[in-house]
Amino acid sequence: MKALVIGGTSGLGRALAAEFLSAGWDTAVTGVREEAIMDFSAAYPAAKVSRLDLSVAGAHARVETLISSLGGVDAAAVCAGLYTDDPEADWTAEEKVIAVNAAGCAAALNAAYGHFRKKGAGRLACVSSIGGVRGNARCPAYNASKAFLFNYLEGLRQNAAAAGLPISVTNLIPAYVGEGTGCGPAMLAAVLAGRRSAYLPGYWRLLAAVYRNLPDLLHEKMARWHYVLLKPFMRRSPRWKNKT
Repeated sequence: MKALVIGGTSGLGRALAAEFLSAGWDTAVTGVREEAIMDFSAAYPAAKVSRLDLSVAGAHARVETLISSLGGVDAAAVCAGLYTDDPEADWTAEEKVIAVNAAGCAAALNAAYGHFRKKGAGRLACVSSIGGVRGNARCPAYNASKAFLFNYLEGLRQNAAAAGLPISVTNLIPAYVGEGTGCGPAMLAAVLAGRRSAYLPGYWRLLAAVYRNLPDLLHEKMARWHYVLLKPFMRRSPRWKNKT
């Protein structure tokens, strides 16, 4: 069995790629930063590692070419992402986030999905974020781009169902898990089981339901105390520790 993990040299992508390798899958991994690529290659010499930047035009064709060079794959996970703390909503920063998290990830997902449609089956997954549930004053483009992924994945899932094809599409939804240490087994299990969505940790499914249904006026007033309210659920996150 062959797997491709795009954005798999660090963070949650690395955790998932490591699980595929441990499970005996022939695994190809891509990254952007050279140091992360070299570190992953040293840690997992059995993996096929290459550089792929989804923010550069032509990502769709490059992913198609990569899949073809691998002789096809049975599972593909898009784990690339860019976070920018941008309370001033500066467009230079916002544009970069959108280029990676929305346009770039969609290009990769579409290329992999197209491969699975031709093959007639496959497992497709993407790491989104709890941020996709609602907007956030500190990172408008980040949350919006993750909300885009929620809907894009749902659309691909419905497309597969309409075509009568056994293509699973899994939305992996992390919530303040930092580098994702310990999340690998849960992610792999969700992908192999063909789950529609998997919250990491699982209890965030309930918290997300409450948050999603907050009245708009209350949500808008939350900007000042949003992270204070969530602090008990963020203590294990390096991102949170760096901000406090």
